[in-house]
Amino acid sequence: MSEYELSDVIAIFHKGSDSLTQFFAEQGRSDNDMLLAFDEIDKFLSSAEKISSDTTQIELFNARGNELILLIDRLLVFSSQIQHQESFAYFEEFLFLFSLWFAKSGGTISKLTPIVNLIAALSNRLRDQLELKKLLANIEILINATEQAIQDDMDDRDPRRPWRVLLLNYAITATRTHEPALMDRTFQFLIHNLPDDLKQFFSEGMGQMTALNYPQPVRDVMEKYYRQYAAREIKKN
Repeated sequence: MSEYELSDVIAIFHKGSDSLTQFFAEQGRSDNDMLLAFDEIDKFLSSAEKISSDTTQIELFNARGNELILLIDRLLVFSSQIQHQESFAYFEEFLFLFSLWFAKSGGTISKLTPIVNLIAALSNRLRDQLELKKLLANIEILINATEQAIQDDMDDRDPRRPWRVLLLNYAITATRTHEPALMDRTFQFLIHNLPDDLKQFFSEGMGQMTALNYPQPVRDVMEKYYRQYAAREIKKN
């Protein structure tokens, strides 16, 4: 999932929409909300490249792009509810590729929750270290494209807030790559952005080292941060 040309994004969307449309056709029925969602997505994708390259339309590009993220999420929920796994898998990939394309095209992500939920699922699902490294690089793209007000994380009382969940999964994904240098980089980002979560994160991380039989270099990095941060309260600057 490291490539995200708009043509690839559109192709994946059509695979999902065709799959779901065929599923309903085979049952002799349709769904107006689904068809309207497909139409809205098609309209935006057909003009997305032109709008993204027009600096005078950046507000429209951001507004429509974030609306699309929510719309794709609705299709994911719909596919899940009717237990249509094929379209669900296509729409998962569509959400991921569209979000990456949107971010790389200068879009600002303000509707973060659907993306965070998807990243958590992908991180848990992947086992190959190379694929996890690719995912980590893509998470960084999405982090950098997240709206500044979300990154400022002023209201940090809700542990379920998407920014917190995104950064924790960022650090967890780095750990699962088994690359000490990537762990160091992501842990430093965590220290700067989520100081109140360090004690719990590194304590739980140390517990996972033995439970999941991590290699010694990975354990060494986790232990270093555990000793430094898990035994004391960290205050925000």
